[in-house]
Amino acid sequence: MGWGAIIFNYIDLAWVPVALICLHKGQRAAGAIFVLMCAFVLRLQIELMESIGYGRGFFQLMDTPLFLRGLITYSVFIGFFLILAYFSPRSDRFVVMAASITIFMAAFCVSSLIMVL
Repeated sequence: MGWGAIIFNYIDLAWVPVALICLHKGQRAAGAIFVLMCAFVLRLQIELMESIGYGRGFFQLMDTPLFLRGLITYSVFIGFFLILAYFSPRSDRFVVMAASITIFMAAFCVSSLIMVL
């Protein structure tokens, strides 16, 4: 496995320093945990799909690998979360945590739907 493949497999973790740099002081921990959980769940979803024998999705409508589908989907939701958190600097920590849970659940559902295709 070359360096390119290793970098591609963990490219979604590049969002962690972006979250730590871009977010406000009270939001950094929630942002970093959000990104790490998205990366972890992405890998769990892919492992589940491949272990049940559907490495190209249930319906096999897309030729794109599962990792790339999930990477794009979760990256869109991570970007949305970071923009939302950045433009609400004085939000309470509990509001930020509730928003991160909501966006995480939406990202999970949409990525599951896209992986089924």
